[in-house]
Amino acid sequence: MKKTITLFLIFLSLQNYAQCWQTISSGIDHTLAIKPDGTLWAWGENGVGQLGDGSDVDKNVPVQIGTANNWKEISAGTRFSLAIKTDGTLWAWGNNALGQLGDGTNTRRYYPVRIGTATDWKSISASAGTLGGHSLAIKTNGTLWAWGFNSSGQLGNSSLTSRNQPVQVGTDTNWNAICAGSSYSVAIKVTGTLWAWGNNVSYQLGDGTGTSKLTPTQIGTATNWKSIDTTRNHTLGIKTDGTLWTWGFGSEGQLGLGTVLYINVPTQVGSDNDWAKAVAGDDHSLALKTNGTLWSWGKNESGELGLGTNSTTDITVPTQVNTNADKTLISTGGEFSLIMNADGFLYATGFNADGELGDGTNTNKNTLTPVICTALGVNEFGATKVNAYPNPVRDLLQLSYGQGITMVSVYNLLGQEVFSKSIQDNEAALDLSALSPGTYLVKVTSAANTQTLKIVKQ
Repeated sequence: MKKTITLFLIFLSLQNYAQCWQTISSGIDHTLAIKPDGTLWAWGENGVGQLGDGSDVDKNVPVQIGTANNWKEISAGTRFSLAIKTDGTLWAWGNNALGQLGDGTNTRRYYPVRIGTATDWKSISASAGTLGGHSLAIKTNGTLWAWGFNSSGQLGNSSLTSRNQPVQVGTDTNWNAICAGSSYSVAIKVTGTLWAWGNNVSYQLGDGTGTSKLTPTQIGTATNWKSIDTTRNHTLGIKTDGTLWTWGFGSEGQLGLGTVLYINVPTQVGSDNDWAKAVAGDDHSLALKTNGTLWSWGKNESGELGLGTNSTTDITVPTQVNTNADKTLISTGGEFSLIMNADGFLYATGFNADGELGDGTNTNKNTLTPVICTALGVNEFGATKVNAYPNPVRDLLQLSYGQGITMVSVYNLLGQEVFSKSIQDNEAALDLSALSPGTYLVKVTSAANTQTLKIVKQ
């Protein structure tokens, strides 16, 4: 017998739901994320296996990578990924043509592979940007390590020879923070001093010259640097006094200093002293203030600034994105942005042709759009699949499954369950007329397995 079920939506406040995401990292066209339970998830472009799910198929919703639940640190680069587990082991996957995975080969990897035997890795940075192909890491003893492409000295080991295994950079044991740019590197020591090396043709090292450096070179004399971020050819930094600084290439306004093409030394952005975090995309920038407000500037052709417009006119100074003061974490890809709220839910804006936004579509967005948050995944189990039609659906969604349906649950993109009902039949008709237009996940449970279907409500 076919059953028709009318959905009565339950809208509960967000605090009734557990935090969805714990940390995120975006590469040029893909994103990695860790949930509070320690599981690893990924979405976006996957042409060389950078998602780590064993395939080369793009994903426009988050998919779980393996079953391990002890992931601690992640870094998404240009078509490759790095991660550290809670046991201090280092893992890598994706493109490896330049040795950027560090496994001693130049072989592409479609699953996370362990790098070496060390168990004392502390932090990592996978290079992003057009020429991204090297990796940086710090061990718990404060030593600095690098591997991958070395065309401009970005490994910092006094040579131009690429390496496919980690090599120590110098002998110092006081490195604190690192960021790998397109073909250069920046770092902060525990002394608060700023260092940079590698390609410098766009003045991205900030030493006042355009000369590339083969070893870490101190930038200025300041001892109060707190954080840094870089990608293609511009760099952002925040000092302990909350001031924001920038340098490098600024053709799209990404420096935040107005219509300035190059800046060859760190230059303060405005006069505010309440900046908490700043991140650099290919040609745009994002920053958070201590009050939780979000600011963006630079290129906006794909809507990556989240201002509600797509424009060929660059935004050349920091501009506030909506009025909400609830942001805690930000990450930028090549032409997209990710923002986490205090409740642990994630939003995205910008380029989405490869599923970079994780919202279940491949359509660009210019406002903050929810990334699907669900512990369900969107997988198919076994040869027998649940049939769901029509999809997109306007009113009635027909479900059928030869192994029987025992439960149907519907979730919105925030992972909130809006309906759940027990069913004992092979078929069911869901009345979705009360749902707002958008993308939903329908979890169908049988005695044999569970399947999750993505539907679009018109």
